[in-house]
Amino acid sequence: MISLSLISTLVLGVLGGIFAGLLGFGGGVMMFPLLYYVPPLLGLSRLDAKTVAAVVISQVFFSTIIGGMAHLRHRRVHRRIVLGAGPASALGSFTGAVLSGRVSEDLLLALFGIITVLVLGMMFLPPPSHAREELSQEQVVVALLPLIVCSLAAGSVIGLLGAGNFVFVPFLIYVLKVPTRIAIGSSLFIAMMNTSSGFLGKLLTGQIPLLLASSVIIGAAIGALLGEKLHGNISAKTLRQIYGIMVAVIAARVWMSLLGFAT
Repeated sequence: MISLSLISTLVLGVLGGIFAGLLGFGGGVMMFPLLYYVPPLLGLSRLDAKTVAAVVISQVFFSTIIGGMAHLRHRRVHRRIVLGAGPASALGSFTGAVLSGRVSEDLLLALFGIITVLVLGMMFLPPPSHAREELSQEQVVVALLPLIVCSLAAGSVIGLLGAGNFVFVPFLIYVLKVPTRIAIGSSLFIAMMNTSSGFLGKLLTGQIPLLLASSVIIGAAIGALLGEKLHGNISAKTLRQIYGIMVAVIAARVWMSLLGFAT
């Protein structure tokens, strides 16, 4: 008999997968707070932050494969960006994943809160111009050095938390001025590359609860396909607005917990 716990994680996986396909961040930024805060509201035991991080990086790995291939078919993936950011973030992710077992839960939550604030700060920068939004992937040029350096740092955070790929979309859009849809499609492939090493690191160190992770992965796979379908029907400006609102809500919830205003 399927337990309520597995059903709830399946449903939460679908929600995370929808945001992965729609906004191109793997779904980790959504899945981490969902898995950490929602089960107690349903009368289930709270998962500790390390278990959540392990489940989330498993979910992100599989949902980015599915969502990334869907975006690739629609020519929303920039190969130069992926080949520059992917290996660097993968190296950082593997290192962070191996070290994550030695990091305290409070530090993981604090790090997650800091990252959400940094992402919100990036969103106050000017977005790409309308003319730049209309460029094809062949016409987009990016500076590789800042891309690689920032990708290495972001990958380390991803390995620690199992989440963090949401950094790439605003970084590409607001800092490197990549068109929104190409930033979203490329970010999914970057997420696929760095979470593969992070997933391997956590798997080899025995941090992944296989049954729970499988439930989330199945739900996320379904959600990623639904999210990619929705993506094509929403304007670039609206996608950026949804992204900003989502990160703001998550940041507020995490910092309420860190400051003792919520559990």
